[in-house]
Amino acid sequence: MKIARIDVVPLEATFARQYGGIDKVPPQLLRPAAHFRKIVRAGQYATLAFVRAEDGTTGVGEAFGLPHPGPTAMLIERVIAPGLIGLPIGEPAQMLAEYSEYFAAMGHGRGMPAEAMSAIDMALWDLKAKLAGKPLCELLGGTPGPVRLYASPVPFLPTLDASAEAAKALVAQGYKAIKLKVGRGAGIDLDHIEAVRAAIGPDIGLMLDVNCGYDEATAIEVGKKLSRHSVTWFEEPIPPGDPAALARVRAKSTAQIAAGENEFAMHDFAALAEAKAVDVLMPNISRAGGVSGMMALGRLCAKHGIKLGPHGVGTCVAVSAALHTCRAMEGFGIYEANRLLNPLRDEMPRQKPVLADGALLTPTGPGHGGDPRPDVMDSYRLSISIASSAA
Repeated sequence: MKIARIDVVPLEATFARQYGGIDKVPPQLLRPAAHFRKIVRAGQYATLAFVRAEDGTTGVGEAFGLPHPGPTAMLIERVIAPGLIGLPIGEPAQMLAEYSEYFAAMGHGRGMPAEAMSAIDMALWDLKAKLAGKPLCELLGGTPGPVRLYASPVPFLPTLDASAEAAKALVAQGYKAIKLKVGRGAGIDLDHIEAVRAAIGPDIGLMLDVNCGYDEATAIEVGKKLSRHSVTWFEEPIPPGDPAALARVRAKSTAQIAAGENEFAMHDFAALAEAKAVDVLMPNISRAGGVSGMMALGRLCAKHGIKLGPHGVGTCVAVSAALHTCRAMEGFGIYEANRLLNPLRDEMPRQKPVLADGALLTPTGPGHGGDPRPDVMDSYRLSISIASSAA
C-alpha cells in the first residue's frame, strides 16, 4: 500500500471569537503563564496533516501550533509531502529519516521542521493502525485502558482566593492531581502555592509550572522551600538549553524537576538525562517526533531511571495519539490533561476520551481515535496564502 496524497489543514480558534471580542476575554486566558506576560496568547492553534493511502484509508497527525500554524503547514505541503507521496507505507521513523537529516544539516533540527515531521509521523502511525484494524496502542505493543493524569492549569489569577477556587474546581471535576502556574516572582508564587495547597488538602497531587520564568538563583530560592507544600514537581524553573544549570537547581530543590516540553531532538533529551538535570521528562508529541519520538523517549527514560510525563496540550488529534502512546511506552508516569479553553480539543473530536476515576480512557476503534469532525474542523480552518513555486 502506498501514500496517495497528503493534505494540510491549519487551524485557528481565537479567544476573541469564543467570547465575542478581545475586550471580553478574561485576562487569565490571554496571559496564563510566564511566557505570555508580554506577548499575549490570542487563542488555540494547530496544523493537522492527513495522510491518505491508495484505498482511501486516512491517518491524521498534528503539529504544535504556537505561535502560528502557517510555517508548519507550508513545510508539510511544500517540503515533506512531495517526497512521500507514492512511497510504500513503512516504518514512520524510517520514512522520515532523510528529512530529519536534511533539516539538521540545514541548521533546522529543532523548532517548526521538527513539529511538521511530528505531525506526519503521528498520521503515519494512525494510518498503519487503521490499515491493521487495531487501536494504535496495540500496534505499539500495549493495550487500551486508563491513562493516569493530572489537570492543568490553575493559571495566573489576581488573588489567592481566585487561585484556591480554581484549584478546587479542578478537583471537583474528578482530578486527583493538579498543576499551578507560577513564575511571577518568589514572594507572590509562594503565597499562591500555599493558598492552593490549603484549598485542595494534603491528598491531591500538586505540580508547579514556571514556564521558564525564573533565573537560576530564583529557581534555587523557591525550590528550597517547596517541601513544606508537598509539591510533586517543579517544572521548567529556568529557560531550556543549559542542562548543567538545571542540574544545579535540581541539586537544591526539595521537589522533583520536570522539563522537556520545549525540546525536540533525542540528543537534547539525552543531555538532560545524562546531566542528571531532571526527574521527569515532559515531551510534547506534536513537537518531539510524534509517536516514534515518544516511544524512543520512553526507552531513554527507562534506561536512566526517570519518568515520562508527556506535555498534554493540543487538539483532539494530539491528545488521542498521546493517550494511546502512553499505554505502550516504557517509563510512563503521568499525562497532563490541559483544561484551558480549547474548542479544537473539546468540540472537534468524533470521539471524546472519557474521564473515569482520575484517568482518561483511550479512545476505541482502529487508529488513535482522535479523528476530527469535518464540519467543526472546517469552521476553524485558517486560510493561508501559499504562493505557487512554479516559475
